[in-house]
Amino acid sequence: MSESRSYKHAKREPQFMPNVLILSAGRRVSLLRGFQEAALAHKGCKIFAADAAPAFSAACHAADASFKLPRVSDPEYKEALLALCDKNDIRLIVPTIDPELGVLSKMRAQLSARGIEALVCSTPLVDIFADKRATAAFFKEIGLPTPDLYARDTLHFPVFVKPYDGSLSAGAQLLMSEKDLTPAILQDEKNIFCEYIDHRTHAEFTCDLYFDHHGDLKCAVPRKRLEVRGGEVSKGEACKNDIVDQLFDCFAHLEGARGVLTVQLFRHEETGRSYYIEVNPRFGGGYPLTRCAGADFQAWLLREYLNGEAIDLFHDWRDGAIMLRYDAEIITQRQ
Repeated sequence: MSESRSYKHAKREPQFMPNVLILSAGRRVSLLRGFQEAALAHKGCKIFAADAAPAFSAACHAADASFKLPRVSDPEYKEALLALCDKNDIRLIVPTIDPELGVLSKMRAQLSARGIEALVCSTPLVDIFADKRATAAFFKEIGLPTPDLYARDTLHFPVFVKPYDGSLSAGAQLLMSEKDLTPAILQDEKNIFCEYIDHRTHAEFTCDLYFDHHGDLKCAVPRKRLEVRGGEVSKGEACKNDIVDQLFDCFAHLEGARGVLTVQLFRHEETGRSYYIEVNPRFGGGYPLTRCAGADFQAWLLREYLNGEAIDLFHDWRDGAIMLRYDAEIITQRQ
């Protein structure tokens, strides 16, 4: 069982081996264990986890040690995070949820002064990907097709509605005809109205991209979503197809990109035409499939950010690798 501690402890004597901290660890056991396996090549490196409620986080119990942090919206969050990192020799911070990205990107200089790297893109890039309107403009600028965005007075049905700053499909809905359009939906200033891409004729892909700290793309792995549960892929397949070439053509260098980005798109099953939807500049829930297909982003991150190694282009991952997720348990004891 992992150790759960408060961040309000006195600073201990520093160790020589830098450690990794996964934020908002929750139930991300597969992600954490992938880092633990990668850390075996770095003697003494520990993989720590933080959460607002570590006693109820499966990943925190699987970590080498776990810590309680305030929620990212708490005014004490930044000070608490810095104190935790200073005390525990953290050299790499791995965010897992969208609200952490903007905060960490603005803390980069403060963290770097302490010798700490946050696995987060530059603030301008984080801001673009946090706004689906800006993301659509970004795709068009780099030459990738994206669904049209309709003005409220020129809607074409069926139409897909979602908040421009939403995540995990929260608030997203399909309106089949004008009768489904309520005044509340129309008047909500956060809603955007998107061209509907028919799921019956298009397959959904989430692509894992690895960027080195120069913003150069080193690997791209498209994962076809075969089944989704609760907004997260439960069955998926790694596919070497034309999407890989598209990604390298348009994302070969992305200024401000660092670490792992996930790009979502729909691809027509017959014509192969793809419509790019959004970018999440963090690990996605289905990343373990990419790792098990042979693209070990976590090992590369430790080599790059802890050892200062250069990461080479990598295309030798397994086409057709399939992930079938299942429920598992960690049993602990109430303290």
